[in-house]
Amino acid sequence: MGRKKKEPVKLTPGEMELLEIFWQHGPLNLAQVHQELHAKGRTPAYSTVQTRLNRLAVKGVLTRSGLYPAVYDATVTRDKVSGKYFDLLESLCGNNIVPLMLHLTEKRKFSASELKVLRKILEKHK
Repeated sequence: MGRKKKEPVKLTPGEMELLEIFWQHGPLNLAQVHQELHAKGRTPAYSTVQTRLNRLAVKGVLTRSGLYPAVYDATVTRDKVSGKYFDLLESLCGNNIVPLMLHLTEKRKFSASELKVLRKILEKHK
């Protein structure tokens, strides 16, 4: 049973972490997702991962094949999901992106390649 098309999807940080795995690797079965989580230093129980994948399928952001073992795949793109969160962040910042950018730049270091992309974006919008 999937969600209605008009309802906004609310995703937890753990669900976002699972979606990120699918965006990076494409369709995977439960064992493969569990292995990817372990490779990232996360150690959830196998049954916990299965429950979360099934919940994401019910929410309509993953598909679940009828195969055995079931293969899951993302039905939403990173851009679609991040766009919803960006809209929320922008509204929380009073539609002013500067405080958000300041927060991001103070919380982490950027790689040389990230800085190069950011400079190109700023140049494009001069």
